Amino acid sequence: MRAVPDDKKFVIADQNSYPADLVCPNPRGWYHSVANVAAAPTGLVAVYRLSDSHSAVSTHIMVAYSSDGGRTWRGHRSISHRNVWEHNSVWVAPQLSRLRDGRLVIICDLGHRTSGDDWPRLAFWQQPPRGMSNHLFWSEDDGRTWSQPVQCDDVGGEPGYIVDLTDGTLVYTRTEPVDTDVFEIPPPPGYNRYHLNTAVFSDDRGKTWNRTATISDDPYHSDSEVGIVELDPGHLLAITRIGFANGAFGQPSRLIHSYDYGRTWNEPQLAPFYGQRTAVHKLHSGKLLVTYRNRWGAFASYAFLWDPAEKLAFEPASFIWEESRCRLEKGCLTLTTDREPENQVFFSLYPALTSRARVELEAELRLADQTSEGCDLFASCRVRITPHELCLTESSQEEATLHSTTGSPAIGNDAPALPTHRIPLDATQWHRYKIVRSVDEIAVYVDGRLCLKEPSGLLGARLVRFGSNLRGISHWRSVSASVDNPQGHNINWAWRADSGTYPDQFRRDRLIRLDATADSGYSNWDQLEDGTIVIADYTNDDFRDANWTSSAQPKIKAYIVSEEELT
Repeated sequence: MRAVPDDKKFVIADQNSYPADLVCPNPRGWYHSVANVAAAPTGLVAVYRLSDSHSAVSTHIMVAYSSDGGRTWRGHRSISHRNVWEHNSVWVAPQLSRLRDGRLVIICDLGHRTSGDDWPRLAFWQQPPRGMSNHLFWSEDDGRTWSQPVQCDDVGGEPGYIVDLTDGTLVYTRTEPVDTDVFEIPPPPGYNRYHLNTAVFSDDRGKTWNRTATISDDPYHSDSEVGIVELDPGHLLAITRIGFANGAFGQPSRLIHSYDYGRTWNEPQLAPFYGQRTAVHKLHSGKLLVTYRNRWGAFASYAFLWDPAEKLAFEPASFIWEESRCRLEKGCLTLTTDREPENQVFFSLYPALTSRARVELEAELRLADQTSEGCDLFASCRVRITPHELCLTESSQEEATLHSTTGSPAIGNDAPALPTHRIPLDATQWHRYKIVRSVDEIAVYVDGRLCLKEPSGLLGARLVRFGSNLRGISHWRSVSASVDNPQGHNINWAWRADSGTYPDQFRRDRLIRLDATADSGYSNWDQLEDGTIVIADYTNDDFRDANWTSSAQPKIKAYIVSEEELT
């Protein structure tokens, strides 16, 4: 896929950016994260979090400056420090905005944390006895000086950047926890809470924040970390992150429109991308650019440019770390896979949200030879195809967590043993497999013949996915899927190799990779008067495999590109 070339990348902050008296409590060095950039008349301003680790005990909100369009940076300094020993709190995720009146504003959530506390999930951190709150920092001199933090709510919840609407209203988004009893089985990590997302408004240019509106209230998506852009006066677009199981089941971001300055919001639509902490703004051309961390799927931060009038539709996600392992050749898609995470290939479709969903998945494929260990079809159950047989299991929630954002799908035959039904066949020959998962039963067809029909009783089986984490080669001619969810979105999707396209062709054609790493991804960007786009993101050059292991800490980079290079 397309990527920002290395000569367009510049370091904003790394271990060498600080004076000796700024001492890190972690011997491995500083952890850089949550990057922001804004253009001011005197140059660029970067804002980021500096801490000892991702799950921090000591945090700084940092600023830095560039006068050469983002290529070099100077003046790194802390404008606020919080740690667990002196303050019983830490800064979490600062977000920077430039307002129409020239002011810069940072909004950041502060989380209560003492020396003995853990780094909890957001839905618990916001609740007593811990608690969170959001705070504002103001600058009226292009970021040279900043106000002390001003509390604007007692909710926290990883707020989105502040947006200055054309009617003078300021707005940010925040995530709020809600208890529920609707889940048959709570999604991983296994609790009955979800995220409601709220727009918070100021009608007096930031002095007070008393008005709110619900953007999304949906237990099966748990929308969070929402970015907002104003497309036309009063017409807002919100782009969400899926909090439900942290996106492990393959739900994409959702697009939600408002036509009354955010007072009410329409029904969400599925996006063709899978974003966490989306930053979406309008370019000088009127087109939109969104940057985000990619989950579910291959670890990376992406940028995507599109026209607001373009109708975006659902597209599957893919976990492909090495592109050479998935290739179109001789009228089929060939997957060359192995058991290590970076050697696996999977495509994920929209999931079955409950046991009342109906799923049909059909695929025409064959294994290359008898040495191939096999491949998997998930249709709210799992069908494993090996050279000599077809094996049905009802995929469990535990299995789904392994097929999650960690990038470590259950490795081969080391997956937990589950009840199975076996059908002998020669899978090295072409066969058309069809799986129908309904409320009460699972039916499996091979070449149009019903081979198996069994009651379906396991709850929490949600995955709709295909590919392999086994050693060997598989060839695929076609895959189609339909998912009917009583409580959520429905999809009908089909792909054929003879079309000359990949199942994830949208990713290959439209997305631009900033960096491929598992340790990255709370980005933001701005555009200069000459049209240059400067994206700020945190990334880890030494964390490039799919195995969540690294000895290095991340840094902050600037990616300097043009609109043409992103088109």
